[in-house]
Amino acid sequence: MWLDRLVLRDYRNIESVDVNLDPRFNVFAGINAQGKTSLLESIYLISTSRVLRGSRDVEAIRDGAEESSVKGILGDSQTEIGVNLGRGKRKKGLVNGLGLPRASDLIGRLPSVCFWSGDLTLATGDPAGRRMMLDTELSQVFPAYLKAFSIYKRALEQRNALLKQAQERHVPNEVFEGWEASMALQGGIMRQFRLDWVKALRPHAKATHAHMGEGEEFDLQYALKDEGELLDKYSELRSQEIARGSTLFGPHRDDLELFIEGRPVRQYGSQGQQRTAVISLKLAVLHSAQETLGFPPVLLLDDIFSDLDLGRRVRLVEAAMQAGGQVFITCTEAEQAGELLQNAAKVFRVHSGQVSNA
Repeated sequence: MWLDRLVLRDYRNIESVDVNLDPRFNVFAGINAQGKTSLLESIYLISTSRVLRGSRDVEAIRDGAEESSVKGILGDSQTEIGVNLGRGKRKKGLVNGLGLPRASDLIGRLPSVCFWSGDLTLATGDPAGRRMMLDTELSQVFPAYLKAFSIYKRALEQRNALLKQAQERHVPNEVFEGWEASMALQGGIMRQFRLDWVKALRPHAKATHAHMGEGEEFDLQYALKDEGELLDKYSELRSQEIARGSTLFGPHRDDLELFIEGRPVRQYGSQGQQRTAVISLKLAVLHSAQETLGFPPVLLLDDIFSDLDLGRRVRLVEAAMQAGGQVFITCTEAEQAGELLQNAAKVFRVHSGQVSNA
């Protein structure tokens, strides 16, 4: 599966772009703040229904515009997928021009794996970012996970609202119990998917890190916040959670832990080790997703060469080329991608929100 054409209107600093893409390698080159990352992010948006930078969709609408649209034509089927954003309007996902019930219904139509500078928090930040990564990648590959995650998220929101209400007035136990039963069922499904996924990622992550790094041992571990049956915990600890006003147990509190030589990367890893660990994790996701889907997801690499030494840069390019799918890379100079990739890629120059063939 690959992206044949990308059409943007009023997205970030881009007023209008319509480009035909290479089915294998595409490089967006230009100095900073010209629109390279916006192009990459637009692909991520139609893949995951989420913006890559920031938390508010409205921030992706070009200044002075009321609406923004991103459309992509899939190369294998010529299906058009897209997202419309509007000020004061709900985000809309579309397939062949027809609106979907939810923008998230786009997930899985163009699976992707993305690495950008913000992903460094996977090594250094709190567990929320790592959980989001798991949720995003699993939802693209396993429709059953996306369903369980969506139901769990809705039930969690309702239960948390009830916990806050219970701080002010009595809420009968049976009102909680319906939402808790749903959370326990769907939370168990989520955890099993996550445990199985991390188990599948580990050998790929280890092998990739051994190739990318300096022979150091890399490992992953899925860490449960709690033990025992979720339904029992929700019942037993409800009074404690009412006092806190939030649900303290479940998959929304778990973590994905990263280790180098048996030591937590977050605490002991150097900047170089942290970056290599995250790249290894992302490439492991790419390989595992390919094994499950039967084809490689689109690989999005945003401005990653500037902070890598030459050896790691070469090994990353080799890994990207060996993956076998469509690859998008942003960089300040096309030469950063290396001669091997540069000769194989379609190179675009990006300047002031305009895109041209190099």
